[in-house]
Amino acid sequence: MRSVVLVLGVATAVVAIVLATAAQEKKPSDVSEPATARSAVQNRPEDEQAIRQIVDAFVKSYNDHNATAIASLFTPDGMTADEDGNVAKGRAAVEKVFAGIFKEHPKTRIEDTIESIRFVGPAEAIEDGTATITHDKQTPAAKGRYRVVHVKRDGKWQMASATNLPEDAWTGEDQLKQLEEFIGDWVDESPDALVLTSYRWTDNHRFILSQFTVQIKGRPAMTGTQRIGWDPLKKNIRSWVFDSEGAFADGLWTRDGDKWLLKLSGVTRDGRPASATNTVTLAGKDRMILQTVDRVVGKEKMPDGEKILVVRRPPAPQ
Repeated sequence: MRSVVLVLGVATAVVAIVLATAAQEKKPSDVSEPATARSAVQNRPEDEQAIRQIVDAFVKSYNDHNATAIASLFTPDGMTADEDGNVAKGRAAVEKVFAGIFKEHPKTRIEDTIESIRFVGPAEAIEDGTATITHDKQTPAAKGRYRVVHVKRDGKWQMASATNLPEDAWTGEDQLKQLEEFIGDWVDESPDALVLTSYRWTDNHRFILSQFTVQIKGRPAMTGTQRIGWDPLKKNIRSWVFDSEGAFADGLWTRDGDKWLLKLSGVTRDGRPASATNTVTLAGKDRMILQTVDRVVGKEKMPDGEKILVVRRPPAPQ
């Protein structure tokens, strides 16, 4: 028996954590770490890695205040555009834009979070993400969305355009499309328990709804629901989960390289605060690996969970 049950199910890289009481610990499967999530799906690991290196180089050059190095990441006719529609075309113009930023804000720094890389052809890819810029310690950080078009010329990936997007350019549906690959039915089975999870779009595609069932020794032990959506205030994918025992939790999602990180906080059915961090890594379109770390219930730190394999449920026989 244990005081906290972590029900690990999938929703386009989404894990439902249920904080409850009176259930039996599950024994995780012995699995190895998979390759990059989106690379595995699109089968373009080398190209994706090259694009991620460009992003790393851009962030480093920005934080070093090196406008020349930033411009070199673009194609000769590359361009930037801000949310007001101001365009700079060509490396010289791009360099001038960033040199002006660094002159006006000598302590500015940037952090980029890649949310998706989509290959739209053999030599073109679209990167969507969020940039957080801090000009100085006295000024609050500014967070905004961006889109970069990358092209491959003479075997080398470069930035063809980088655009800051206005606040109304992204809807909740746009954000949740990152999780679309996981819509469907999933199963996590071990000798001790069976977890069945399903994820479906709402009619307007603004939320993803999940239902899950935990069976122990063939008998239902717990059920629950989860709603996943875009929080326009915090600019994050956010989720809310409730179980049949009376516990609940909410979480914020971020992408870290080849993993999704879900930071959760909630309350057990007996009133104790609880928190955890989940990681989700895709291993192809029909498999994923889950792990829970940094688990705390009340004031007690719980051991990290082992990696658990979850697979897509096959269609029912006709």
